[in-house]
Amino acid sequence: MEINGITCEGCGSTDVEFDPATRKVHCNQCGREMYYSRARLGATGKIAFAKDNAIKFFKGGNFPEARKFAADVLNMMQDNAAAQFMVAYCDEFCEGLSGSMTVFFKRAEDIPLEYDEVRDLIDLFESTLYNMRDFEVQMVSLVVANMQSMEDRSRLESFIDAVCPFCIARYASEDFMTAERESFYQDIAANCNIPKTCLALLKGIRENPGSPYKNGSFALRRRTSYFLEHYVEPVGRIVNSMKASQYKQKFLVAYQQVSEQYRSMASQ
Repeated sequence: MEINGITCEGCGSTDVEFDPATRKVHCNQCGREMYYSRARLGATGKIAFAKDNAIKFFKGGNFPEARKFAADVLNMMQDNAAAQFMVAYCDEFCEGLSGSMTVFFKRAEDIPLEYDEVRDLIDLFESTLYNMRDFEVQMVSLVVANMQSMEDRSRLESFIDAVCPFCIARYASEDFMTAERESFYQDIAANCNIPKTCLALLKGIRENPGSPYKNGSFALRRRTSYFLEHYVEPVGRIVNSMKASQYKQKFLVAYQQVSEQYRSMASQ
């Protein structure tokens, strides 16, 4: 396979063959073999052109064209995460191929993403939240795992505070708050400043569709106790896990007030 922008490091010839599976380049003129890193390969002209076009069409809602250009990227760079995501998204939500997105996230766990790929994924995730809300944990976990530098912390926190509140506000009941989900929120709250996420969790005490406030069901004792145990108390533990910041004390006070009011209503 020929790719524009790849030349032999030995003789400078453009008469080279590229194997996308191994990212090895073989020069047909001098016989030299070279290995291209993911970062270097992703920056080559033909791949960058196809990826940029895929993202442009994807964000513009032209998913068939986006998928075509993303497939072109993957023909040259099989583990490009942004291209893999766009293909999976089109398969899952346009073609109805259930499980495509789950497969994407499973594969992405093993890819050492380059900074540009993480940036592209953040952009793509934020533009598709309406359909991607059931993949809240997977989106955040993937970005967190590949954005560990303190220099990137502000962008990471901004991403989390865009994704999580959107998803939290749209869950159909309190049952999303499993023990695993509580641990997920506790972990990110302990390491990142995410006031919008914590505020969304607090608001959920009143606004979640399963809340007795929302449906006027405080008289149903078993239901009220269930929501207390499976949502109100986990939110308290999450708020208590927040890293020390200008926000934590305010959230602790707010949670105490909301929690006491809930318990008072439940006891009437």
